[in-house]
Amino acid sequence: MKAPPHLALPAALTAVVLAISSLAPAAATDGAAGAEPVTLSEDRRGGLVSKVVDSGGQIVTTTEDAATGETVLPDPATAGTRPTGDGLDGGAVMGQWAKSPEHFERLAETSARTAAELDDEPGTGEGTTPGDDATGAAGTAAEEAGTGGSADPAAADEPVAAASSLATAASVPAGIKGTDVSNWQPTVNWSSLWNQGSRFAYVKTSEGDSITNRIFGEQYAGAGRVGMYRGGYHFAIPTRDSSGAKQADYFVNNGGGWSADGKTLPGLLDIENNPYPSLYGNQCYGFSPAEMVGWIRDFSDRYKARTGRLPAIYTNYYFWRDCTGNSTAFNDHPLHIASYGAAPQHPGGWTTWDIWQYTDAGFAERIDANVYRGTAAQLGDLARNRYHKPLGGRAPAGATTVSPSGYTVKGGIGSKYRALGGASVFGAPVMNERGGLVGGGVYQRFAKNSTFYWSAPTGAWPVNFNGAIGRKFAAHRYENGLGYPSSQERGGLVGGGAYQVFRSGANVHKILWSPGTGAHPVKENSGIGSAWKRAGFERGLGYPTTDERGGLVDGGAYQMFRSGNSIYKVLWSARSGAHPVKENSAIGAEWRAAGHERGYGYPVTGEYRYGTEVRQQFSKNFTVHYSTTTKRIWVTR
Repeated sequence: MKAPPHLALPAALTAVVLAISSLAPAAATDGAAGAEPVTLSEDRRGGLVSKVVDSGGQIVTTTEDAATGETVLPDPATAGTRPTGDGLDGGAVMGQWAKSPEHFERLAETSARTAAELDDEPGTGEGTTPGDDATGAAGTAAEEAGTGGSADPAAADEPVAAASSLATAASVPAGIKGTDVSNWQPTVNWSSLWNQGSRFAYVKTSEGDSITNRIFGEQYAGAGRVGMYRGGYHFAIPTRDSSGAKQADYFVNNGGGWSADGKTLPGLLDIENNPYPSLYGNQCYGFSPAEMVGWIRDFSDRYKARTGRLPAIYTNYYFWRDCTGNSTAFNDHPLHIASYGAAPQHPGGWTTWDIWQYTDAGFAERIDANVYRGTAAQLGDLARNRYHKPLGGRAPAGATTVSPSGYTVKGGIGSKYRALGGASVFGAPVMNERGGLVGGGVYQRFAKNSTFYWSAPTGAWPVNFNGAIGRKFAAHRYENGLGYPSSQERGGLVGGGAYQVFRSGANVHKILWSPGTGAHPVKENSGIGSAWKRAGFERGLGYPTTDERGGLVDGGAYQMFRSGNSIYKVLWSARSGAHPVKENSAIGAEWRAAGHERGYGYPVTGEYRYGTEVRQQFSKNFTVHYSTTTKRIWVTR
């Protein structure tokens, strides 16, 4: 076990930390003696190493000096200053305008205590032990937290900043608990927060267009590992030489994006009082309300263009009132409101809040505490649904409710659904759009047994599960096997056949169906698929009667096709390429009698005319001849 680290604390905190270290709970020394913490992941940036550590069942993020291995902490004396160098010091956080210097001292103390406990002995992991699969945990986490949401009492018309940031909340508001963290918490015990009921977390990602949270990655990973929904937040520094679009790009480029994986919260724009008045002027950064609204719109539009959804907005009532003119333009964005010591008033356009940051001294760690006002299902929808309707606002543009089902059809799926005939063809939706598919895809089922799938490379297309093509797609593990549909099912092929195209990365699969052959896929960009296309698609070698299959000698593969009474076997090997053998011709019968590819080898040509002969060559230097006049078969080498 390594020696306890030197905690790089300011002098004012040294005595406090020594006292805290001596008060470590008994479980820290009794529960898992001799067990070393296990590093689950780590990231090195500049002079820092941030890690996710499993310490006796406790999932902890921790930060060390890259050169010495010693635990490092930010200096509270630098709170509210712009950071420099490779350290953790400085930078603004959610609610910076309302936080006292003592708040940042408290954060350093808490991180020091957690770091000391981690280094002395692993914890016992009492309470719920998180699993390693954050995907499954996030889907059920909120259900364990219950639901919340009671009517807000009237709030006093006085600045929230007047409330002491050191006061412990008398009671926790109804709702699903969550937290937010930044570089000011370099050591966080995520298991402890989970066991206290926290089911979501926002992690500071970036600030302005030149500052990042150097430990964002491991804090984000730690929250996800215990099963929390998690997202990034951007502390806005709106200035005339740093547009909203520029800062949205900086946010997304440094980890603040979104995907419909069911566990990622929408990026959060932290727009609040100017924390650097000596640099940027008054609390509104010297902007008029119209200019501030334009800046926020610029950020929102670029974030949506980059991620496909609107960001959430964190603010406080007084900033929004004074600096945006109480704008009602953004109530299609989820609202995260700050109000310590009093129930929040609602800024213009919203009738209630989605998330309330009600204290900066919550949980045992005395850190920022939030509550989500809706149900567990609504919190899950906030994470996965790009058209999520805020609890106190309007649904984003592009969402359409289809009667009589009451479900919403929207975005790319909604556009394609309507373009292809809507309810008259596919029936009404039987569910809302749902994400979490491979590659960030989404899907939605409809009453007539069709499902629309959407992915960024393919757009939205339906799969008809009433038909053989849809059933074959299902048999191949849906989008996990053949990929996403990139066309509608289409008929009109020779012999009454039909097809549909699917894409998975660079691979293109065409499922073809005919009455005589059923449905099978052709991998169009494989050697076999390319040979089938060169021969004229289904008009040449016919329709597939099997899937492509491997396992032949020398790593070869084959696929069977039928055109009328003709049966073709297209074979491929790395040396011979792909060529067909007409199995029910005279040459094909001879090749089969000789032992297939183990006899004469793989075909290196198709059948071809040579005078009155038909010939075909094979990889073991055999040529099979057939005379069209004498009907004689012979083999040369």
